[in-house]
Amino acid sequence: MFPVVVAVEVDRPIDEVFAFVADLRNDDKWWPGVGTAVRLSGDGGVGTEYRQDTRLFGIRFPARMTVTEFTPPHRQVFRTDDSLTPFIAVYEFEALAPRLTRFTMTAQVTARGPFRVLGPIFAPLLRRLARRYFGRLRSAF
Repeated sequence: MFPVVVAVEVDRPIDEVFAFVADLRNDDKWWPGVGTAVRLSGDGGVGTEYRQDTRLFGIRFPARMTVTEFTPPHRQVFRTDDSLTPFIAVYEFEALAPRLTRFTMTAQVTARGPFRVLGPIFAPLLRRLARRYFGRLRSAF
């Protein structure tokens, strides 16, 4: 397991950024590796389940996520166990100004299957990819 920590500042109010990012159905609008994202159950809060069809480094695989903590508009935690990259992700949101929000993701990721073969280079590759995708969030609104 290894950490991936990424942050971005978005020129939007915290409530708007939280509502958009915490609804994992929107991931396909800013995280290019997500093909489809659907809510399987719940209202978005604790216990809500999502399913995403994901592509990472050319490999397609499904991921099922469960929200384990939900504190609008400041924090969301979710996890996936049945993926090629099981992880726990903590999303934190901080209002820097009325229309400026810092969004930080701290994830603990495990590599399985073909990603495990990449060994020590997988973590830095994933961190770099996450930074690039976070940059896309600014224009996703």
